[in-house]
Amino acid sequence: MRYIADHDFHIHSTVSRCCKDENQTPETILQYAKENNFKKICLTNHFWDESVKSEAEWIEEHGYKYLTSVLPLPKAEGIDFLFGAELDMDYNFVLGISRERLNELDFVTVATTHMHLAGNSVRTKIMTPEEGAKIWLEKIRELLKKDLPFHKMGIAHMTCGHIMKEKTSEVIKLLKTEDLYEVFSDCAKKGMGIELNTKTIFNSEEEKDILMRPYYIAKDCGCKFYLGSDAHKVSALTSAKENFERIITILDLQETDKFVLQ
Repeated sequence: MRYIADHDFHIHSTVSRCCKDENQTPETILQYAKENNFKKICLTNHFWDESVKSEAEWIEEHGYKYLTSVLPLPKAEGIDFLFGAELDMDYNFVLGISRERLNELDFVTVATTHMHLAGNSVRTKIMTPEEGAKIWLEKIRELLKKDLPFHKMGIAHMTCGHIMKEKTSEVIKLLKTEDLYEVFSDCAKKGMGIELNTKTIFNSEEEKDILMRPYYIAKDCGCKFYLGSDAHKVSALTSAKENFERIITILDLQETDKFVLQ
């Protein structure tokens, strides 16, 4: 049976500092779920737990007080509105959440590709695709070494433009097939979800082949996938379902490929 697009596990509201759309509220997000017949959605605003020490500087507005300011979330019959967060790792591979806070959240998506945050998620600005590919692998490997409840965690936007803007394809192309099989086999073993929100309109067939290769390999390794729009504004919500359906078709996903929160 074809994979059913019945959820969105990566959505931001105005609590995220990078969300500039005042209409991107939990109520608007719930309406988005109703219009698209979603059974589950998850609010995943940016979060760095103040109790977790880091050499990097994280903005105070993404602390726990701000994360929980949206509660209680609105409700609707037939829709499970989950409370989660998008997490970062600093340049020392410290994950910005304590076990206590992690236990309080329904789901977390971890951004291993926020390589644009020099001084925070990476030590200095990435200058070459080779450096980007090295960090791409290191982040996932270090994450998977941690003692975490992977059954309610996912890896966010693996091929997004935050990696190296227009050179992102060059970074992904440099990733060795054997290394991708290694990390995704570990993801599958630990039960960590893989997010699908990559763009599905490509500049060329070559770009499509490059950017989709990690997802094909993840599928081959037995990874489970969840859908995440990473929407920061209302206009992004309007095209999310269509994008989900295209990527499901490209990867030929079935319901057995779906990441299911326990």
